[in-house]
Amino acid sequence: MKSLPWVVKLTYGVGHVFNDLCASMWFSYLLIFYEKVLQFDPTMAGLVLLVGQVADGLSTPFVGILSDMENKIPMCARYGRRKVWHLAGTILVAVSFPFIFNSCLGCRASSQWTQFAYYVFFVCVFQFGWACVQISHLALIPELTTKKHQRTELNSIRYAFTVLSNLSVFAVTFLVLKTGSNSDDANQRVIRQTNCTAQDDVAVEPVEKPCYLDTIGPEDVGKFHNVALICMAVGLVFSTIFHFGVREKSFTKVRVSKGGQEKEKRRDKRLNEEGNQLNEGNGENEEERTDGGCDDAIVAVENVSYRRMKLLDWFKEIPFYQIAILYLATRLYVNLYQVYIPLYVQETLNLGETFIATVPFAMFLAGFLSSVSMKHINKKIGRKRAFTAGCIVGLGGCLWVWLGEGSNYGHWGIFAVAALLGIAGSTLLITSLSFTADLIGDNVEGAAFVYGFMSLTDKISNGVLIMLIQDFNPDEGWYYRYVIAFACGSACILGILVTLTLTRFKVGDRRVYTREEISPEMGNESNT
Repeated sequence: MKSLPWVVKLTYGVGHVFNDLCASMWFSYLLIFYEKVLQFDPTMAGLVLLVGQVADGLSTPFVGILSDMENKIPMCARYGRRKVWHLAGTILVAVSFPFIFNSCLGCRASSQWTQFAYYVFFVCVFQFGWACVQISHLALIPELTTKKHQRTELNSIRYAFTVLSNLSVFAVTFLVLKTGSNSDDANQRVIRQTNCTAQDDVAVEPVEKPCYLDTIGPEDVGKFHNVALICMAVGLVFSTIFHFGVREKSFTKVRVSKGGQEKEKRRDKRLNEEGNQLNEGNGENEEERTDGGCDDAIVAVENVSYRRMKLLDWFKEIPFYQIAILYLATRLYVNLYQVYIPLYVQETLNLGETFIATVPFAMFLAGFLSSVSMKHINKKIGRKRAFTAGCIVGLGGCLWVWLGEGSNYGHWGIFAVAALLGIAGSTLLITSLSFTADLIGDNVEGAAFVYGFMSLTDKISNGVLIMLIQDFNPDEGWYYRYVIAFACGSACILGILVTLTLTRFKVGDRRVYTREEISPEMGNESNT
């Protein structure tokens, strides 16, 4: 099979940029926006994130199943079953995301529960749209190529644009926070500073958490909304490039006639590569594929057959669960440090507001640089060793967070820690997605379902864990040090343990079915 053109690779890579821009704001700034700007209770802010994660998690398998089905609307079928869902999701994200990072329109003075209901509506619409884009985009990888290294390359390019998207969000946030101040903002900051100082003067005990003039506050709501609008505009541009640049191979039905009876058979036109293509003019091959009514058989050798994977067949594969846990550990690690680094910077290290942009920027820049070589690393040492190496680097970053303190750590050490976290996150994410593509193999008919199931476990677990972290929050600065060190470190340890269990399996191998298992009629015919 020939290598994919670079134009296709790049246009595919930008297809998830809109999602990445929104996800960067969602994970990096949602809690700090709702706690510091909207002044929600920490538990309430965590509940907003939990609802979003649950909505996303429940949407992904649903979207996956529907995306794997044939689209019977002619115009949509010609456009592509994956790209149709991608387009629908893009529209939903565009109309809902700006409302999440803005003040409650018409209910600013209402109770927190009223505002919560307002934001949850837009969060659910956004998360369903986000799931449509994510699953359809991932499901395109196995359809674009069957070669493992090309799939790793597509995942690397996709992740490279993910990192660039995150860097763009942090750069825009830094500029907006640095240059977006006005006189009203300054006055509100002085009021907050005065109130805090007055409380300090009458306090019986020393205040552990000092007030800073440049910390995030309610006056910054317009700045976050502007960042969200910029993300929407840039994301729509890249989504348009994707839809014009990537052509999805059609998925049609082929009618096969036998004994005067017509049977409908789905056939993916992608099967024109690596000697697996069907010979349209060979009647014997068509007869063999439909003999005995076995629509699932795709290869028949002596008394053994391999078949297309049905939805329930995936649950019979042990590596399916192993890869799901591996992906879960990856997402826990990446999402937790992305969520709590801004709060760690503000509450634990007491750094200025621009550090909530510069520290994550350093983190994702290091991740981007490491993603460039990820294809070669996976090819050289293998996926399992590459994933284990990423976990070890991640544990090193978590240990440094636990031990880091002092002025030197606040000035340069935090950026070194951010680099370690970013390198580990990049390695784990690219390798786990490559594992998932290997698991799917040639069974592209269930690709969206597999990615949807992986995403379900990730989203629900992330939402529940973050909600628990928020609920136990003692409102002390040291708390976020514990969260990053122990929660992220535990995710790395889980990843290493699961990788050890994979040494006995080759990801992508399938159970072998006898003719009797596939169809009793085939077994009876072979014995006559």
